[in-house]
Amino acid sequence: MDKRTTWIVAAIVVVGAVLLGTMMMRMRRGAMMGIGADIPLKAVSSQGMDVPLSDDVKVVTGELPMGTAAQKAGDIIVQIALNPYPPAVDTNEFTVTVTDAAGQAVNDATVSLDLTMPAMHMPPNQPELPFVADGKYLGSAPFTMRGWWRIEVIIDRGGQTTSAFFDLGM
Repeated sequence: MDKRTTWIVAAIVVVGAVLLGTMMMRMRRGAMMGIGADIPLKAVSSQGMDVPLSDDVKVVTGELPMGTAAQKAGDIIVQIALNPYPPAVDTNEFTVTVTDAAGQAVNDATVSLDLTMPAMHMPPNQPELPFVADGKYLGSAPFTMRGWWRIEVIIDRGGQTTSAFFDLGM
């Protein structure tokens, strides 16, 4: 093989390697962004294990509509609803309803969210939800991209902090 043919073959190999690397990075990024895209809004533990809707929670919440999930966290019941549902890669409205185990509205809490993506590092997204009425706290925050999101609902009440976790894919 002469020098010119060697350079041509080397150039083809380099261009092919760059194209293949670019294609693989795009596929990996697409797969990362799509991780968990099929997860409906659901209650999970802090470790991400599913938390089924228990009978004592059902007594208080009744049947939950699409886009709503609930769980017992300590001695309170935390219910979260998203609007719109399925959520958009944009600003979404969050309604958190906090009740005691008997279904009485908890109106004296401070409620905030911590929205994270377990599959990748994201900047902080921690909106506070102001109290509205009857145990309801309402606020909005963006989901900045598609993928698997974990929503931590943080309830501060009487010097005690309680968290409830929910997973969502979009």
